[in-house]
Amino acid sequence: MNDRIERELLIDAAPEQVWEAVTGDGWLADEVDLELLPGGAASFRSEDDDKHGWVEEAHAPQRLTFWWASGGEPATRVELILSPEQHRTRLRVVETRPLDVLDLVGIPLPGGGGASYGPALVAA
Repeated sequence: MNDRIERELLIDAAPEQVWEAVTGDGWLADEVDLELLPGGAASFRSEDDDKHGWVEEAHAPQRLTFWWASGGEPATRVELILSPEQHRTRLRVVETRPLDVLDLVGIPLPGGGGASYGPALVAA
């Protein structure tokens, strides 16, 4: 069983412009730092909250998938899918908390990339 939140937005901008907006400061959090490669570090800082995680997949300007968590909370998986639609972009946002993999959260990433939420979820 999964907890799931799903939203779609139709934005009057090209996918490249929407990609810049969603991966930069302001949309996901006040300050966003993403290493846009598999296993890359991800941090999201706002006045009220700090979240850290790792990038699962990044294919500009179509798809970004990452995991994030705040403090000791369970991690959630966020997927941003950008699709061109005439002179606009459809942005689909899906956030899930797959209960069957939560026991893997906290496995350190190999090497220097990322936080403590690792690609063991992908490699398993």
